[in-house]
Amino acid sequence: MRSAAYILGDTDLSFSPPEAAAVLYDRIKELSGVEDPFLELKRQSNSKALELLPGLREEVRKQEDALFYALRAAIAGNIIDFGARADPGDLEDNLARILEAEPFIDHGTLMRRDLKAASRVLLVCDNAGEIALDRFLCEVILQEFPHLDLTAAVRGGPAINDALMEDAREVGLDDVCEVITTGMAMAGVKPEMCSPLFMDHFHAADMIIAKGQGNFETLDRRDENIFFLFQVKCACVSNHLGAIEGMPVIWSLREGRGKVNAS
Repeated sequence: MRSAAYILGDTDLSFSPPEAAAVLYDRIKELSGVEDPFLELKRQSNSKALELLPGLREEVRKQEDALFYALRAAIAGNIIDFGARADPGDLEDNLARILEAEPFIDHGTLMRRDLKAASRVLLVCDNAGEIALDRFLCEVILQEFPHLDLTAAVRGGPAINDALMEDAREVGLDDVCEVITTGMAMAGVKPEMCSPLFMDHFHAADMIIAKGQGNFETLDRRDENIFFLFQVKCACVSNHLGAIEGMPVIWSLREGRGKVNAS
């Protein structure tokens, strides 16, 4: 606690939340001697989420709008966030709730339009467990838009319970599309610190789908064509968007810029 207080007291206030947290989690790794403190929780999350895929695949075939169904399912997986709260809640219950909910911000129609026009798409993943539902989303996207060159990116090293390459392989995401890493161990994306491979994909993509609040908090000032998919999980983002905590969001950066509360 003393070490954490010292670190936070000396943190650059211009840092995004994931940037500030990265320094703290690096200190926790150093003090504990454990490189990936959330490893077992990530494995449990992957296993639980994988159990839901057969039912989702069966149900999506009945939907008039398969893409919208898959988007909401992928957003529901964003609840698996042990950095936001110690007990993120039951994934299955949250899935049922989000599948029935109307997103607070819904730029899904714009997303469909841009997917249809795009050639290359980059999906930036967020948490372990959630990544199994990202696989489901990728399956649906490629079924509807088979022309797409789709790449997914995971973190380059342990960052809270965010997904790594081993999680992508565990849920079979690499069977669906190419998977790369950001090249950095942070629960978000700071482009100037990412690997050249990631940045090649980032700049070459016609559109980017970014999962989770960490990606939103680090990429919301960019100029690229980015769509954010996440659940509102803290008071800060709730105030920023004017959304109730727990609400799903499908947000186009280009469409939504300037239309949220300043904070």
